[in-house]
Amino acid sequence: MFNLLKLKMLICKLSTCWIVSGKTRKLAREFLFWFSFDDYRHFKNLNYHFVSLGNNCLPRALLVAAGLKPRRFYGEKSCPFDLYFSTDLKRTIHLIENDFSDFFQNINLDAFPHDDKLSLRQFKKCYRRRIQNFLRIQNSDKTVYYVYSNYNKVPEIDEISRLYNVLKLKRGTKPFELIILTKKRIDIPNVIQIPYDIQIDDSRAIEYIINRYKDFNNKYTVFCDYMREKLTETILP
Repeated sequence: MFNLLKLKMLICKLSTCWIVSGKTRKLAREFLFWFSFDDYRHFKNLNYHFVSLGNNCLPRALLVAAGLKPRRFYGEKSCPFDLYFSTDLKRTIHLIENDFSDFFQNINLDAFPHDDKLSLRQFKKCYRRRIQNFLRIQNSDKTVYYVYSNYNKVPEIDEISRLYNVLKLKRGTKPFELIILTKKRIDIPNVIQIPYDIQIDDSRAIEYIINRYKDFNNKYTVFCDYMREKLTETILP
């Protein structure tokens, strides 16, 4: 199977090599490789949003790999925490609480390693757009599932409680859930927890989780399969 998938990617690359823009070329290759009409119909009729709150790119990658969050070419919009690397949950809560009003003040660009090729002007333009995407989803009538993960440190109860209360304030009467992915369960109500004892200690962890060619079988693929099942259960009626 994986040889056929690699051949498929080779064909996708050959079919798009003429596209000058690297960003457009990559998106076209992803479309040709991943697109399916079944997924298109499914994602078109979603009655929910999944939104990553960090603390790194794992939630976004995991949700996409699990088939719960649409890929970009289906029209899914990026949000400011999708590629954000920070263990400072208080900062994340603060940004949500004040609608990102001071997001660019004393910003540490090292927290955005996937965007290190952007100039400061490009970075600001990109993240203003991602902030607006976050705020639009925050005001959506659909159910919003906010996902925060930290497998290096179990989050403090008071911080998760504050995060939940800030999200509740922002959502008002509109439905939402806060999902916490970490090593062990903490004693807090109203929060969906999916504990899993794993050490993310390989630089290729995201590659394994995505498992594009279905040729990996390790603790990360097992983790992804487990999380796919558990996360799917959270959105079933």
